[in-house]
Formats: sequence, structure tokens, C-alpha cells
Amino acid sequence: METLKVKKAYDAVLMIGFGGPEKPEEVIPFLEDVTKGRNIPIERLQKVAKQYEQIGGVSPYNRLTGEQAQALEKLLKARGLDIPVRLGFAHAAPRIADTLIDLVKQGKTNFFVLIMAPHRSPASYDKYVNKLDEALEGIKAQGLALPTLTYAPEWHTRPGFIKAIADNVQEAYSHLTEEEKSRHRAELIFTTHSIPRVMAHKSPYSHQFEQTAQAVMHLIEIPYYQTAYTSRSGRPEEVWLEPDLGDFVERRTYETLAACVVAPIGFLVDHVEVLYDIDILAQEKAKWKSLHMVRAKTVGTHPAFIAMLASLVEESLDR
Repeated sequence: METLKVKKAYDAVLMIGFGGPEKPEEVIPFLEDVTKGRNIPIERLQKVAKQYEQIGGVSPYNRLTGEQAQALEKLLKARGLDIPVRLGFAHAAPRIADTLIDLVKQGKTNFFVLIMAPHRSPASYDKYVNKLDEALEGIKAQGLALPTLTYAPEWHTRPGFIKAIADNVQEAYSHLTEEEKSRHRAELIFTTHSIPRVMAHKSPYSHQFEQTAQAVMHLIEIPYYQTAYTSRSGRPEEVWLEPDLGDFVERRTYETLAACVVAPIGFLVDHVEVLYDIDILAQEKAKWKSLHMVRAKTVGTHPAFIAMLASLVEESLDR
């Protein structure tokens, strides 16, 4: 008699991300945590804090990532996998180590890890792996059983992710006039967070960014696109990936271009890098050049994106 094989589900899915301040009084402590060990003057942090004031005083990152976790947990359950999805943030509560240690103390030992960054670099991916490793050391020091962590494979060109971006790009194009869309007067610009060029040379970050852009381009059958970067920080003498989105938009003149659609494909939900750096800074430069700029939505809880995340869990169990 053939034995029926049953999938052994994970104890939890860990959704790992950056985190953000949820109250105005949390902004400066949050920025201090992000820049810890870099000796950033308080005046610089206060200047950055004013960016949060212009987007409502807080970041929606934690809430929106929480909505992604809820959507994924609901879909997994609908597919017959009753697996809780737990959040862990690098710079906000719940902290990565706190989430992991809490689950281990509950007797949970087998986790699937989703690092919420499509393109990998030391800043966007490795830092989270390091924090999970630190959490494991903390668990070991407490004499608790070390859990098993299974990391999601690369997903920057997975069809569900690409479809979610493509749908949002096409929706953004619907806000352009027919005149703007005619005679190649509208331009598609893909953007993501800039990182130091030295770091980029040691990681697949920029290559994966281009691969995502090309996959979206092929799906929506737009033959031409541009790429740009946002949110540069760090020392002025340090070279970061370019062109900067704001500078790029500013260089475009109304004689050659009437409109553009900016697709933030490196950002999965709205936060300060999207709501301020794109929606305010870049938009101001576009208006100065009489350029109609429409920003495509981030993927958020788009059904195709959540379905892709669920498929990553299912495929891992099948293996």
C-alpha cells in the first residue's frame, strides 16, 4: 500500500524588513538607531526628521508591511497551509531578534524567511541575514534549541512580482493624456534605492534591478525605459549609483518630453523614500520643468505579488 506523503509545514514565516517610526516622537530615536555608530550630527538627523513632517510625521512602512503579512497568512490558509506570518524589523518593533526568540520560547523551531527586498546587496539583504545570525547567537546563549531557518530564493524576476509592477505601471499610464502618450512623448523610469558604487560592484544589486526592469518592459511591451536611483545618503565624497532620479528628471526639458511614469520597483510599500524622495522632491523638479510625472504604486498587497510569496513557501515545502 502506497504511503501518502504529507507536507510538514513551517512553524512560521518570518517577514523581515527595515521598519519605520509610527509616532512623531519616534522619528529621532529611529534615525539614531539607523545611523548608530556613524557619528551623524544631531542637526543632520533633525533635517531628515523634517522630511517625515512633510509626509504626515510618521512612516506607513510597518502598517503596510503588516498588511502584506496578513494577506500572505490568509492566502496560505486558503491553500491549506495554516502557517502564521510574523514580522521582524531591523529598526523598529517588533525587532528581528525579539520575534525569533519569542517563537523559539514557544517551542517553534522551523521557519521560512522572507527578506522583503527584491534586489540583493549588503545593505538590502545581508544586513538582515546578519541580524538573524545575531539572534541565533542570542538563542544559543540562553541555552535554547537552535531553530532551522530556510531562506526564500531570489524572486526579483518571478512572474507574480513582475505582473504586480506591470499592472501598476499600466494604471499609472492611464493618468496621462492621449497627447502625452503619443509620439513617444512619455517616458517610463524605473527607480530603486541608491547604494555606494563600491558596494554595488560586490553584489548583484544593480544587475537584478535591471533584470526586474527588463522583465516588466517585456510584459507590458514598452520598448524603451530609463533607470534612476533615489535616496542617496552618506559622505559627499563617496560615489553612489547614479543618475539620481531628481537630477535626471530636472535634466529633461518640456521640448523633448511631456510626461513620465516613475515606477519604484525596488520599494515594496510606501515609506519616506517613496513619499518624500519621489512624491515631493522629484515631483517638484518635474513641475519646474513642466513635466507631468505620475508615480506608479508600490506592489503592496497586489494579489499577484502575495500569490508569488505564497508560492515561495509552497515550493520550499515541496522540496
